[in-house]
Amino acid sequence: MSASSTGKLPTSISNDTISVNKIAWPVDREIPKLEWELPTGVRVISSDDHILEAPGMYEDYIAPKYKAVAPKVWKDETGTHLECEGRNLDSIGQKLLLTQGRPGMADPILRAKDYDAELVDAGFIFAQVSMALFTLEDKNLMIACYDAYNEWLANECARLPGRMYGVAVLPTIYAPENTAEYIQKIKNWGFKAMQIPSNPKDVWYNGSRWEPMWDAIEESGLPLSFHIGENPNYRGKGALGTFLTTGFQPFRRLWALLTFSGVLERHPAMNIIFTEGGISWVPAALYDADKTYLQFESEMRPQLAQPPSYYWHRQCFATFMDDPSGIKLIDDIGFEKVLWSVDYPHPESTLGESAALIKSFFEDLPSEQASAIVGGNAAKLWNI
Repeated sequence: MSASSTGKLPTSISNDTISVNKIAWPVDREIPKLEWELPTGVRVISSDDHILEAPGMYEDYIAPKYKAVAPKVWKDETGTHLECEGRNLDSIGQKLLLTQGRPGMADPILRAKDYDAELVDAGFIFAQVSMALFTLEDKNLMIACYDAYNEWLANECARLPGRMYGVAVLPTIYAPENTAEYIQKIKNWGFKAMQIPSNPKDVWYNGSRWEPMWDAIEESGLPLSFHIGENPNYRGKGALGTFLTTGFQPFRRLWALLTFSGVLERHPAMNIIFTEGGISWVPAALYDADKTYLQFESEMRPQLAQPPSYYWHRQCFATFMDDPSGIKLIDDIGFEKVLWSVDYPHPESTLGESAALIKSFFEDLPSEQASAIVGGNAAKLWNI
């Protein structure tokens, strides 16, 4: 069990000392049966889950001209690894099995059993290791790799139709003029969702060179996701706790960049999802952005037609797993902009307590809001 929506971690008291009970790793986590039923007609859709790439998948799916240099996904007793261009692309300092150990991460049948036990009807599926391929030096190889990944992901999701919805990777950040053509490929594979990295090297999303990319994304009608944790680094004393504590709320800067640069204003039909960063950051960011704009309005370039918060409420969304502060601030965020997720099956996920959390949302919020947050908003956003 992890923190509940009441804002309390499971605790025990011994000899006047309060301690937080340990939480089992995903591979050992049990899913208790909850004597509670969802209200009639409510769909539960996890807006952020993960899949473990299969050994040999890149050699199997990549274009023939790149087979000799294809990424290598391989597995040993320490976990599943990724190599390419002679480099190990594993997360630095991480015990891989802590995030990869749940069998359902690679087996759709076992995933479905976990989903059933957690009251989850469907999940949107993000990569586990493949986002590291954005660091490849050969950008043509990189695009070929994501061709392979996207095709593989489409086929994996087809093994659990209606329950696994893949989030395709859009790899044109270094060639934004090719975005419209690539999005057509994404649609041809059958995807309803796509993502680009949050903080890629040598990419400036507010630059004029990237305007064709934003134009194409808006024109496509597909919502665009950003996800946390693309370049994890756990080295040194305190690094794990520091990285995770700060890494779970990283989107203030990115949202501000897209807003103050006018990217959101110029593309009103483009929907953006900030994934796994929680929701409690939103109200303070909106307040600070509006106040900053007013205080420095004469110096703002470009000038915006509306306060920054307007663009959040018009076209932005955020996902959360368990964010009791965010739930208390739901009116400031806008319940229509909030998407719940399991983050299946990571250590920080709600695995093992999802049903209890869902129940708590219906206890703490009006039924209309709870229904929207646990699945209605996702179904509408991604048209599923």
